[in-house]
Amino acid sequence: PSNRIHLQTPVAKVSPGAVATRDGRTLRARIVIVATEGPVASELLGLDSVASRSAACVYFDAPTVPTDSKLIVLDGSGQGPVLNVAVMSNVSSRYAPPGRHLVAAAIPGEAALETSDLESAARTQLQSMFGPMVETWRHVRTYRIEHGQPDQSPPFDPRKRVSLGEGLFVCGDHRDTASIQGALFSGRRCAEAVLASH
Repeated sequence: PSNRIHLQTPVAKVSPGAVATRDGRTLRARIVIVATEGPVASELLGLDSVASRSAACVYFDAPTVPTDSKLIVLDGSGQGPVLNVAVMSNVSSRYAPPGRHLVAAAIPGEAALETSDLESAARTQLQSMFGPMVETWRHVRTYRIEHGQPDQSPPFDPRKRVSLGEGLFVCGDHRDTASIQGALFSGRRCAEAVLASH
């Protein structure tokens, strides 16, 4: 049997060897790993504050797309809110039904949370980029993420410690670089640190 505990109850406090939940329970463990967004990790662990940037993504179902490329299309105008666009179904046809395409419009920064109708704002901008074909795109879903990425304004330390001592560990892109790659690399560093602690 596994001796791992995965909590579904919100955590109130973390300390070496113990996790206190908001419903009043305290769970004991030899090793505790906190894997969450930077501001929450800072609050739970009493670490230096980690600022974050919001992000959003608007997804469209499209019968036609502006490119067959697997690359990200950047909007260099700076008129926003969309910073870049990717045709996800060019990467894998499994992202959309046959004959259809999945288009992702990425919106980083304050506009992600402050723009009331992101779908409309994104569509207007995409029409200026790609023309009338955008009118045929169907809005699938919009995701707004308050802590989309850790802020990495200078000065920037890309490799923060993952081992806090006494069996307490932390990982996430806020410990490395603001990216999926940074999150995965941090997770790997954390796993290696846990194994080395035995």
